[in-house]
Amino acid sequence: MSITSFPYFIFCFIVLLIATGLQSNNELKKTFLLIVSYYFYMTIDVRFAGLLVALTTVNYVAGHLISKSPSKNIKILSLIASVCISLSILFYFKYFNFFIDAVYDLLSIIGLEGRSTVIEILLPVGISFMTFQAITYPIDLYKGTLKHKSSLKDFSLFMAFFPQLLSGPIMRASYFIPQLENSSRASKSDMLEGLGFILRGLIKKIMIADVLAVQIVDPAFSDPNLFSSSFLLFALFAYSFQVYMDLSGYTDIAIGVGKMLGYKIPVNFNRPYLATSIANFWQRWHITMSSFFRDYLYEAIKNCSWTNVYVNLWIVFIAIGIWHGAGWNFVIYGFIHGSLVGFEHFQRQRRENQGLPPKVYRGLKLAIRVLQIFTIVVFTRLLFRGDDLSSSIEYLSAMANSSISAFQISWLALAAFCAAILLHFTPIQWRDSIMILATKMPSIIYAGGIVLFAYLFIALGTDQASFIYFDF
Repeated sequence: MSITSFPYFIFCFIVLLIATGLQSNNELKKTFLLIVSYYFYMTIDVRFAGLLVALTTVNYVAGHLISKSPSKNIKILSLIASVCISLSILFYFKYFNFFIDAVYDLLSIIGLEGRSTVIEILLPVGISFMTFQAITYPIDLYKGTLKHKSSLKDFSLFMAFFPQLLSGPIMRASYFIPQLENSSRASKSDMLEGLGFILRGLIKKIMIADVLAVQIVDPAFSDPNLFSSSFLLFALFAYSFQVYMDLSGYTDIAIGVGKMLGYKIPVNFNRPYLATSIANFWQRWHITMSSFFRDYLYEAIKNCSWTNVYVNLWIVFIAIGIWHGAGWNFVIYGFIHGSLVGFEHFQRQRRENQGLPPKVYRGLKLAIRVLQIFTIVVFTRLLFRGDDLSSSIEYLSAMANSSISAFQISWLALAAFCAAILLHFTPIQWRDSIMILATKMPSIIYAGGIVLFAYLFIALGTDQASFIYFDF
């Protein structure tokens, strides 16, 4: 069931009606939401439910032992076991074939030839998101940021909550489980804001991301030798907007549905292409993922005697790269970003040692700096988009050596590209002002208008591309 399909919104409407009717009985409401969340996930593939149950069981048992055991050794062992088992599940489904290929490539270098039969392993949708979300529970209990263990039902719903299950945001146990323990009813303004988020998400996904994908990005990457250098360069920038509109569109829909059900889902983006440094980009981009790696990986290794800040940054960013996919292109992607953030740290430390204040960009210098960082992000995304390292090299080669001069782009694709620029770079106050004015309209007109627009987007969105982050 696609979250931009008409059946999904009929499903959400029915769930909202029943959940609102069960509001006076919080336990019954949560039971209902748990059932429909598993139903939703099984519409993708019934087999995936077993994986969700396994991750839920392992981490709930570990959390129970951490919370109840008086022995610190048992707490530590429980934490280590749950993290290792969860990451092992992720490794098997996502990285097993990549690891085997890497081993055989290494053996061939030293003169030992051989190749095993590749095992076709089905990649469950959203496995990276649910794995990281699962291990926040035992870690938060161990660190004390979650004060007490939850009930099995609450933890199961935390793991399976359908609005954000497939592509995040990655919610932490300490953030969401307390919401489940308190019965909360969505207010009238929550309902209207939720509808607004859903509409914005549909605009980003169907009207912008899908158009950019189908008319510019996919053709360019399927055979870059057929296009001019200028078109291939344009397609790189279009891909960065596609990725942003695709994932932030999903997030907006998830936030909107969650808000209407009475739950807060964390913000995941903060105008990332306005960043003035690569480090600042990662503070703005996919915030729940980057903050996860910062708080759960960087903080865990930063005091190790065998590392320093630069090694730690490489470790973290290579892990971020590998989280996105199993391939050397993702390893290099992470290494480049880790190196750039490390270089920025070096420059910042040198200015501090010289007694100089941090650099502040204003006016034209700010615009130039933003464009510089955005361009770096765009070109490193080539490693992100390519199927493997060789396809990324092929794209660059075609862009450098193309003999084709024609630059053809449809008016629809150009309009989608311009809309992406306007939606991202115009002042956020404009958007907020429009939302405030809209919510002041009579509720029936506001809701009816949004439902009508949503239906039109879904009905007219014939050239839909799958969500990019479903692969992660």
